[in-house]
Amino acid sequence: MIIYENATYKIQRFVSGMLDNNSYLISSAKTNKSIIIDILDNPRDLFSKIPRDRINKFNNIKKTIGVITHGHFDQIEGIDFIKDRLGEIEIQIGFEDSKYLNYSGKITKLRSQKEITHGDIKLEVLYTPGHTQGSICLYFDLEEKKFLFSGDTLYQGGPGKTTNFLNFKKIYESISNKIYKLPKETIILPGHGSEISIAESIGEFNHFKFCLLYTSPSPRDLSTSRMPSSA
Repeated sequence: MIIYENATYKIQRFVSGMLDNNSYLISSAKTNKSIIIDILDNPRDLFSKIPRDRINKFNNIKKTIGVITHGHFDQIEGIDFIKDRLGEIEIQIGFEDSKYLNYSGKITKLRSQKEITHGDIKLEVLYTPGHTQGSICLYFDLEEKKFLFSGDTLYQGGPGKTTNFLNFKKIYESISNKIYKLPKETIILPGHGSEISIAESIGEFNHFKFCLLYTSPSPRDLSTSRMPSSA
């Protein structure tokens, strides 16, 4: 599904895996380079849309990189599929979540990098611990349109799953202090479900803010989201 397209850039969404995960492909017509955001199980539809050299895989390694929003299994199941068919592309992931990868290609561990640049595609990195310690979100500012790839940090419906009260506080702070500082017209593209604007999401988030500030919920209460249990 094409989310957005202009003369230079195209953003496409693909749904696969048993948890109906979203994977995204950003491609540039100007440089013929692309970024895959989260590499899901059996990503055949996504693979068919990647600009690639069918003969020399080395050229593909220079054209395409993968960025993983967090290290849970459903975000990385398709890496071997892509490696076998495209080549050992570079994978970038939050430093604390890099332990989840078993990959023979180049891995860039994101710790303090402010930006991911691949050709003319530039993504601002937001470090958003909570769902996992190494969770990241990616902000893509095209001036006329702005997007945030939020992984499992924030969906339509509220924050992603957390395992205890401390992690809920972390995800709350990540959302309120980082994501909600972005322009209100920014479109959130989550790891599951449909997109939502930041302005719309803020209204939904008031419920979770109330829970944190005015109640003392149990860790079990705070670990439940509207998404699949392992998301």
